[in-house]
Amino acid sequence: MPVSLLASIMAMHIVVAWPQAVEIDRTLEHVYNTAIMSSDVRQAKQLRLVPEAAAGDDRILTALENRLLFLREVGRQAAQPGAQPTAAAIAARRQAWTGSWPSGTDVPALLKTAGMTDQALDGWFRDDLRIAGYIDLRFGATADQARATRLADWIADLRRRANLSDRLR
Repeated sequence: MPVSLLASIMAMHIVVAWPQAVEIDRTLEHVYNTAIMSSDVRQAKQLRLVPEAAAGDDRILTALENRLLFLREVGRQAAQPGAQPTAAAIAARRQAWTGSWPSGTDVPALLKTAGMTDQALDGWFRDDLRIAGYIDLRFGATADQARATRLADWIADLRRRANLSDRLR
């Protein structure tokens, strides 16, 4: 057998196809001491947990960053009355969320696929209500342009203090 043919045959057997690396999760950002992972963004998108869920991943990441900033502020004011939502308010928020899905949606399967438990979902809604209550207390419950401007300025200040970019609000 000619040497070049033998070398070609041997070279074909030596070539190894290495599998490509598959990213399972990664840290996208840190807000104070809390990491926001790519899986957090996927979960928020899958479960439509933030209003930005229909937008791109950058908007969802910004919403998650802001949420952590808000929760830090709420935590500083935890001694204020009404800081903890009632079980009925959490159940109503959950019912509204469940009702936002098309009829026949298997919500337990959806939660399982997204990697969230019922308890964690109720905790998410509890925090939603705590944030909303704090914002209403701080900026007033009436939504108008002045409130929106003050809220946007406050968010920008929170992001600046946390050394987060102001790429999106």
